[in-house]
Amino acid sequence: MKYILYFDISALFISFTTLFIFLYKKDRRKRQNRTFLFLIITQLVTTISDLVGAYTINYNLTNLHVISNIFNLLYFISHTFLPVLFTIYILDLTGVIKRRSKIIPLLFIPYLILLILQLTNPFTHLVFTIDQNLNYTKGPLIIPMYLLAFIHLVTCLVLILRYRFTLTLSRLIVLIAFTLIILLSTVIQFLFPYLLIECFIQITMTLCILITVDNPSEIYSPTTGVYNRSMFLLDNISFLKNKISYKLIIIKILNEEYYMSTLGYSYMQEILRSIAQWLTLITSEDCVYDCNNGNFAIILYASKLRKVDQVITYLTNRFSTDWLHKDIILSLETQICDIDVPADVNSLENIITIVDATGIKQNTRVSIIKREQLSFMQRVKAIQNSISYALNNNLFQVYYQPIWDAHTNKIHSAEALIRLHDEEMGFISPDEFIPIAEKSGSIIAIGQFVFEEACKMFSIEQLGGIGIDFLEVNLSTVQCNNKKLPQIFMNTLNHYNLSPKSINLEITESAAINSHETFLQTIRDLHNSGFVFSLDDYGTGYSNASYIFNMDFDIIKIDKSILWEAEKSESALIILQNTVRMIKELNKKILVEGVETKAQKDLMTQMGADYLQGFYFSKPLPKHDFIQFCKIYNRSH
Repeated sequence: MKYILYFDISALFISFTTLFIFLYKKDRRKRQNRTFLFLIITQLVTTISDLVGAYTINYNLTNLHVISNIFNLLYFISHTFLPVLFTIYILDLTGVIKRRSKIIPLLFIPYLILLILQLTNPFTHLVFTIDQNLNYTKGPLIIPMYLLAFIHLVTCLVLILRYRFTLTLSRLIVLIAFTLIILLSTVIQFLFPYLLIECFIQITMTLCILITVDNPSEIYSPTTGVYNRSMFLLDNISFLKNKISYKLIIIKILNEEYYMSTLGYSYMQEILRSIAQWLTLITSEDCVYDCNNGNFAIILYASKLRKVDQVITYLTNRFSTDWLHKDIILSLETQICDIDVPADVNSLENIITIVDATGIKQNTRVSIIKREQLSFMQRVKAIQNSISYALNNNLFQVYYQPIWDAHTNKIHSAEALIRLHDEEMGFISPDEFIPIAEKSGSIIAIGQFVFEEACKMFSIEQLGGIGIDFLEVNLSTVQCNNKKLPQIFMNTLNHYNLSPKSINLEITESAAINSHETFLQTIRDLHNSGFVFSLDDYGTGYSNASYIFNMDFDIIKIDKSILWEAEKSESALIILQNTVRMIKELNKKILVEGVETKAQKDLMTQMGADYLQGFYFSKPLPKHDFIQFCKIYNRSH
């Protein structure tokens, strides 16, 4: 029987090409990549052995009888080892090996038994026989060898399908195709041994895996050279699904955006790359990930867990000192999250939440976030998501809290207050979500939403007809950084055919104290457009009152804490009386917040307050309830 050598010759060239591509492009620190390298080398050895063995038989080179025996034996040894290597590769790729590391010895036991039997072939002829005339005869061990290979390949197919959630779609398709085609080639080779097609198909499919499954552009960050966010997600999915306990260390560069804006994008990318490469030096192997936006992650599991304290110490010491790059010194503010999975977090969603959550800035350059602070970060991220969802789906609501006029004994205005109710978290207080919205920038959209809702309410419901002079709308400091805000507001007023006097803009005392030129210019432009202003939360800033007349407020809103304290303390009452007298002498209107009892109402009326607001009159109401309340109250007083 003559063997067809063309497939083996082609396989030889493809093997060398595959090996070259791997050595040129691949990072061999990741265990699955090292397994893949052994797979390529074993395929190369198998191809060379098959080619030499078949060649000596084809051309009846009887003087190479010993060499023919050696290479044919080497072919079966390496050929039997290939399914074992591929099984280990699949176990590593799906993450099963990290949970069931003891499975590796079990894989080698059948192979070692076969190996011993193969090595004794010169005496037993269990695998094959080649006589002096180079006549080749199969031995009884051939069928068990092919059966074992078939079992390994079927096992791989089952693993791929069972743990498909750990693979991208392209990986899943290629690996299924690889396994099925290799199974088919094994059957063909067994039935038609003269074709020598098996090595050609195996190495061709291996090259396909190299190009697709382990494509560097899909798993590595082009900027930092470490594993990218996609690989981070896949590895975490694998660990969580396989119920592996591991340590997740997240490193957040809190002032990354600042350096990006001051030093430039390209320069900061170089810094991030140097950080990533340093992280690989202290952790080694395959556990560093670039999660984008100055966030890095390190995954430590099994034997690597003993390094956790050492790694945390290295991180703390390094980021506590300056980074020098191209003669520029950088002080990187860093937050390190030390997370036990699944003890601290047990889902991919929670892990992503912590990775993407805004860092918590503290007084130290390096802060360590432990278990007790992780829930806060998750809460912040969840609220950010809720805000975005509410804005995109128009789920915010505006409530109106009536304001009582002491001179007319009627409701003359109301404060527009934003409300957020999340399906999962329930009611979220403005005191909680407003600061988060200010940090994320979504406060601009929220502020415009409230302003437009107030204008729509005043215009459509014709509030002037029920005694409402104006509605008060809170103005965020972030909004005032937009120089186009006056024009935006005027366009909204014109759309509803309203005068600026219909809306009273509120600014908190802290914003007034910490104002900068852009803020002040926006306020001046709004004043010039005809808007009037209230100073909210007066008495909480502990500053002098110069900003009251510098910014020309029409109404000063005394914070509820001052009223409540005045009921408990004689000195606090004196402070309240003097505060009211000073504001009256400045010819400003006074509104007192937090009036909850008749005694508080009578006290502030006697002192000369112009307007009162609080639960004594009404809690904040939805617009239709507010309209009904005003109609009834103003009609009966």
